[in-house]
Amino acid sequence: MDSAGLPPKTGHRATATVLESKIFRDGAIYLYRRAEYKKPTWYIRLKIPGAKGYVWKSSGSTDEYVAYKVAEDLYNQSLVKVLSGAKLNSKRISDALNAYISQHERDQQRLSIHYKILFAKRLIPIFKSRTFDELDTALVSEVLDKLDQNSKRKALSPNTIKRLLADLRHFLNWAIEQGYADTLPKFPKIRDDQNRRPHFDNADWSALTRYMGTFVRKAHGSVRRDRMLLVNHVLILANTGIRVGEARNLKWRDIRPITTPDETETVAMVVKGKTGMREVVARTSDVKKWFNSILTERKTDLGEEDSDLRNAKAVPPDTFIFCGRDGIPIGSFKKSFATLLKDAGVEFDTFGNKRTLYSLRHTYATFRLHEGVNQYALARNMGTSVAMLEQFYGHTSNITSADELMKTSTRKVSKSSNQRETKDALGWLST
Repeated sequence: MDSAGLPPKTGHRATATVLESKIFRDGAIYLYRRAEYKKPTWYIRLKIPGAKGYVWKSSGSTDEYVAYKVAEDLYNQSLVKVLSGAKLNSKRISDALNAYISQHERDQQRLSIHYKILFAKRLIPIFKSRTFDELDTALVSEVLDKLDQNSKRKALSPNTIKRLLADLRHFLNWAIEQGYADTLPKFPKIRDDQNRRPHFDNADWSALTRYMGTFVRKAHGSVRRDRMLLVNHVLILANTGIRVGEARNLKWRDIRPITTPDETETVAMVVKGKTGMREVVARTSDVKKWFNSILTERKTDLGEEDSDLRNAKAVPPDTFIFCGRDGIPIGSFKKSFATLLKDAGVEFDTFGNKRTLYSLRHTYATFRLHEGVNQYALARNMGTSVAMLEQFYGHTSNITSADELMKTSTRKVSKSSNQRETKDALGWLST
């Protein structure tokens, strides 16, 4: 049957000139070919019982029989969706990703948003033409597998996968707010056998800091400044706990000297990271000295001699601290830090994990907990939560509570006996 007996079509597709049309299932399946193509492809329009509007799709074929089979399969799939309560015309995930990128591109100065946009761009070719009604736990797992296959590394770590899922959750929550999707799918559980993050113990940290002077002194003149900056960068990160990205964006205006209630002089700095803006208090007054060392070098770059942190007049306050001679912030110290660790012989922790710049943040947390710092105050200073400290540094917080954990009300030990047991324990420790 031709289209003469059909009711007038509506919408933008009605403007096309129909060359030929066919009707099946009492008008539920309508096939038509448009006259403007040299090789007219069969197009499909479906009316699904219980659903509003139509389903439109190209059959991708000029053969009527093939087109009908495509239409029939699509009709049955659509009918199942309607009967199961799913949306008939679910929106494509890639369309939402493009809209997400466009809306957030103006806010790319925030590092966390910048990475989320890069992640969204990686997802577009993976999702292709998939729709939100197809998005379930299995599809999320499939996406993770493809990201893993596309990774330059051998395999994505559990922490990397968790970060990717967090970015995916951010996008999907946005998609729900914008009306692209209705609900979040259930995310797959990620196995994490290694909760302890690689950090420096006392021995390796001492070995590293002792070697730093040699590392700078033996450098060729062309790289001495870079090595000096790296060493100060490492010391500052390990004694403030700030993130690598937060240090990268740090400017001179963000630093101010402070005096603690016990008359100790140190510095506080305003940092902007993935958890927003916060003020960080340095662990030691030496941090002020390390900033002054960087300032002295920066003033040398600019032809000045005044090296007092409080009189940084020659260095514009709105310029970056960790920068090259041209004032452009250094993108990454990753390679030079790896060289420093290798030369110092402290590349790996006791579990065989390779240390990175982020190990300095974990070292800060570990040392602070060993020193008995209140976990709530430490979490605020680091821009994290007490729950995260418990998850990754619970073994450390137990050590700080050793006196409390060793209390007993049932065993009394004489002074001489206690001294003998202590001596025996120390003897065992030294073997």
